[in-house]
Amino acid sequence: MTLKTALLPDGREIACINPYEVDFAVHEIFSQDLAAHGLSLPQDGTIFDVGANIGLFSLYALQQAPSARIIAFEPVPQVFAALERNLEAAGPQAVAVPLGLGAKAGEVEFDYFPGVAALSTAHSEVGERMAGGIRDLLTGSAGEAVRAVIERTGAGELAQTEGFLDTLLRVERVRARIDTVSSQMAAYGIEAIDLLKIDTEGAEEEVLAGIEEADWPRIRQLMVEVHLGRPKLEEIASGLAARGYRVTTDTHPLAEGGAAVFHIYAAR
Repeated sequence: MTLKTALLPDGREIACINPYEVDFAVHEIFSQDLAAHGLSLPQDGTIFDVGANIGLFSLYALQQAPSARIIAFEPVPQVFAALERNLEAAGPQAVAVPLGLGAKAGEVEFDYFPGVAALSTAHSEVGERMAGGIRDLLTGSAGEAVRAVIERTGAGELAQTEGFLDTLLRVERVRARIDTVSSQMAAYGIEAIDLLKIDTEGAEEEVLAGIEEADWPRIRQLMVEVHLGRPKLEEIASGLAARGYRVTTDTHPLAEGGAAVFHIYAAR
């Protein structure tokens, strides 16, 4: 697989799977204000980026806290290749790990979407729902604008082909290794996590289940993307509040209706 390149807002070139994905995601990630949600990035803090994809959040965190230690986890091999290259360029304090995190160690089969790599998931029903949301978007009033972005970022041939949506949302099955948050804390000698960011397209509960009781007090903040609906959002938020976190929630700005996605922000 040949990696492509895209530009960050500051002009830096990064590796990616699809430049149009970066175009859609980078401005949202790099313009977010974590302080508005009660979170902070200590200059010498440790961040676990779980479901790192190509590393946009990790790069954003390093922009905010250049001395922070980043450990970024991405299980899909094709996507990990871009993450590894981007974090190698970021400096020695950023490490890319070819793993997914979950409730226990093992192997899991993932749905990998080469055309929209950020949808890749171990939960097929979540991938199908998110793909359905993209299909609706592209066949609706916003479709032409989205196609224009795809064309502008060098995939114009794809955007104009017959069966474009089927090609864009094609799925491949890949197997990847899984470990737990607590095991990886031990493996890297982590005494405390200042921010645990989880964006795993439906595996958020498994990631949290992989935290041993003794390690919960060592996790200062969490940022969790929830793909399992509002009842699950409320259940996870309540569980974090019961563990002593101050919790706020929000709706992802780019997801609506059946593909609704939520964010949880939690700080001790």
